[in-house]
Amino acid sequence: MGSAKPRTLRSRLLFWISGPLIALWMISTLIDHDVAKGFVNLNYDRALLDTALDLGRNVRESGNQLYLDLPQPVIEMLISGEQGRFYYRANGPGGEYITGDPDLPDPPPEAQEDRVTYYDALFRNEPIRAVALRVPVRPGSGKGAILIQVAERSALRADFARQIMLRMMLPQAILVLLSTLAIWFGVGIGLRALTAMRREIENRSHVDLSPIDEAVAPAEVRPLVRAMNDLLSRLSAALAAQQRFIADAAHQLRTPVAALKMQAELATRQVRDGEAVATLQHLHTAADHAARLVGQLLTLARAEPGSHRSVMRQPVALMSLARDITREWVPRALSRRIDLGFDDASAAATISADRFLVHEMLNNLIDNAIQYTPAGGRVTVRVRQQDEQAMLEVEDDGPGIPLEEREKVFERFYRMPGGAPEGCGLGLAIVREIAQGHQATVAVQSGAGDRGTRITVTFRLPQ
Repeated sequence: MGSAKPRTLRSRLLFWISGPLIALWMISTLIDHDVAKGFVNLNYDRALLDTALDLGRNVRESGNQLYLDLPQPVIEMLISGEQGRFYYRANGPGGEYITGDPDLPDPPPEAQEDRVTYYDALFRNEPIRAVALRVPVRPGSGKGAILIQVAERSALRADFARQIMLRMMLPQAILVLLSTLAIWFGVGIGLRALTAMRREIENRSHVDLSPIDEAVAPAEVRPLVRAMNDLLSRLSAALAAQQRFIADAAHQLRTPVAALKMQAELATRQVRDGEAVATLQHLHTAADHAARLVGQLLTLARAEPGSHRSVMRQPVALMSLARDITREWVPRALSRRIDLGFDDASAAATISADRFLVHEMLNNLIDNAIQYTPAGGRVTVRVRQQDEQAMLEVEDDGPGIPLEEREKVFERFYRMPGGAPEGCGLGLAIVREIAQGHQATVAVQSGAGDRGTRITVTFRLPQ
C-alpha cells in the first residue's frame, strides 16, 4: 500500500482560504433566500391588497342590493397581474354572494374581526395566497361591511423568488470562483522565492555546502533558511574533520608501511632459508597491500565533498590524458599477459575537471579491469563524444559483473565473491566519488558480445 501523496503548501492555503469563502457563500445563500422570499411576499401582498381596495371602492348599493359597479373589461384588467390571473370574490354583510369566484376559500375564523387579513389556503388543488378586506357598506350606516377577497397561486411567488435567488447566487458564485483563482495564482507568485531556492539547492553539487542566500527568501522562511545554513555549516565541519582524520592517518601510515615493505624486500634477498623466505614474501605482499590501501584512502579523502580538490576545475583534454595513463599501465598488463590498448578512434573531448582526480579515477578503472581479466584477455580504453557529453570507457572481456552485483561494487570495501585477492574494495567507490564530484555518472554494462564488463563515466561538456 503506497503512502499518501503529500499536500502542497499552495493546496493547503487554498483549502483554508477558499473553504471559509464557500461556507460564507452558503450562509449568504440562506440569508438571501429569506430576504428574497420576504421581498417577494411583501410586494405580492401589496399587489393583492391594491386590487382588493380597487374592487372595494366600486361596490355600490341599489335598492338594498349590492353590486360591483365596474365594466367587465375593467374587472379583467384589475385581476390580471404580471405573473398571472388573480381570483376574487365579494360577499355582502350577511355572507351573501355578490360577484367573483364563489368557491374561493373563506379566511380563517380567527381573522373575522380584522379589516385586512392575509392567509394561505388550497383552491382547486393548488396552494394560494389570499387577502381578505372588509369595506363598510356606507360608513356610519350600521349596515355592516362587505368582504372582498383576492387570491393568486403561491407557485408564482416561488418562481419569482427562485429567479431572484439565482440572480443573486450566480454573481456570488462567480466571485468565489474568481477569488479562489486569484488566491491560487497569488500564492503561486508568493511561493516563487521558495521555488527559486529549491532549484538552487537541486542544481547544487553534492560537494557544495556553502550557505543559502537568505536575501531571496521571504521573511517567514528565513528562520528555516538560517536553520538549514547552520546544519550545512555543521555538516561541512564534520566532513572536514573526517577528511582530515583520514588524510592524517593515511599520511602517518604511509611512511612506516613503505619502510616495512622495503625491509621485507631486503630481507627476502638476504635470507636463504626457504621457510623464512616464504614468510618474508607473505610479509612483503601484506605490506604492499597495506600501502595500496593507504594510497586509496588518501585518494578517497581528496575526492570527498569538502576537500580542497573537490572544487578545483580546469580544462582537461580527456583523450590525451586517457592515452597517457593507458601507456603507463602497459607494463603491468604485459606482466599479466593482458592486451591493454587505447582506441585510436577516440574523440578529442575537453572537459572541466580536476586533472589529478580524473587521473586517479582512470587509474582505478584500468587497475580494476586488469585485476579481474584472466591471462590472455583484452582491456580497451576509449573516449567517445555524443551530443553535449563526453564518455570515458574501460572495457574488458573478463568474467563480467552479474546484474545483482552492479550496484554493490560501488560500495566501499565491497568485494565480489571470487574476486581478485589483492583488491581492497575501494577502487570503484573512488571512481563513483570522483564522478559525483564532477556531476558525472557511472554506468556498468556488459562488454561487446555480452562478454566482460564495460564501465562508462559520462561527463557534461562545458558550455
